[in-house]
Amino acid sequence: MSENFFFNPGDSIASEYDFDSAYVAAQIYRKKIERPILITREKDGKPYFVFDEAAALAEEKAEAKRFEVVHRLQ
Repeated sequence: MSENFFFNPGDSIASEYDFDSAYVAAQIYRKKIERPILITREKDGKPYFVFDEAAALAEEKAEAKRFEVVHRLQ
């Protein structure tokens, strides 16, 4: 079951073409803020984006794109 959220890509914490690099960035940021972090991807072949999960709950904007959650760090 896939989970989708809408984000403005400009609000991302990091973007990487390599999952492992995105995961490391997510772990570092997760330790700083102590809130859930999402590693997402728009579609195959596109970079991974790291977002603060709270950004998903913010008001949707016209620039928002759909991203599939690949991994969640609690």
